[in-house]
Amino acid sequence: MRDGDFRVRGKDISRVEGLSDAVFGFAITLLAISLEVPQTSGEVLHALRGVGSFAITFLMLFSMWRTQFTFFRRYGIEDKKIVWLTGALLFVLLLFIYPLKFITGVMYESLLARIGLGLPDFHRSIPFPERDIAPLFAAYGFGFATVFGVFSLMYRHAYSLRESLQLNDVEVFDTLEVIGSTTKVCLLGLALGVTYSIAAVFPAYAVTLQNLGAVLMMAAVFFVFRQRGSHKKRRQAIRQQSAIGGEA
Repeated sequence: MRDGDFRVRGKDISRVEGLSDAVFGFAITLLAISLEVPQTSGEVLHALRGVGSFAITFLMLFSMWRTQFTFFRRYGIEDKKIVWLTGALLFVLLLFIYPLKFITGVMYESLLARIGLGLPDFHRSIPFPERDIAPLFAAYGFGFATVFGVFSLMYRHAYSLRESLQLNDVEVFDTLEVIGSTTKVCLLGLALGVTYSIAAVFPAYAVTLQNLGAVLMMAAVFFVFRQRGSHKKRRQAIRQQSAIGGEA
């Protein structure tokens, strides 16, 4: 069985993967635009305001789940290190979900207000004092850094076992690509967290640092959804692997 150019080594769902799926499902439930069925037209319109932010956060969370799903399918590793890394991932994910939902919702509402496309809101807006901006965005950045830092460590562990897993050239290339992309998101998230932490300590530079933080956050989100970039190098690895297979 193959997953594209990758040989599938994890064919059965392990208990660790099953637990992960349950936690990711619970996290998606917490992202829902409304946990209660609207009773009035005003509540329906209020819920519809959150569709855009829900879509963004859902796609980000789905991308995280997909990264882990791909790991277990491609490598089938369930050793002690992976179990502990998965536990750390799920712990951080459940802490990270509320800053993710809140900040995405606030930014989406702000965008709707600026372009004048928002649905009428019959509920009082949730206050977002300026003093809370820096710590919340710092938590957002450190959450991103930790989640993708764990992913990077998981794929680095798989790369360290490449000989026992019998990874071919293409599989090694794809593994290194994932390590590179997850490390970039981790570093961007860390930079975002540090930037807003400094802004909290030095309010005089808050505006400049927050603008820098906004750029870092957009870059981090870009890398979350970024597809494989080195197509030319990958095609070369595929040709080399095909040549080896033909000689065999």
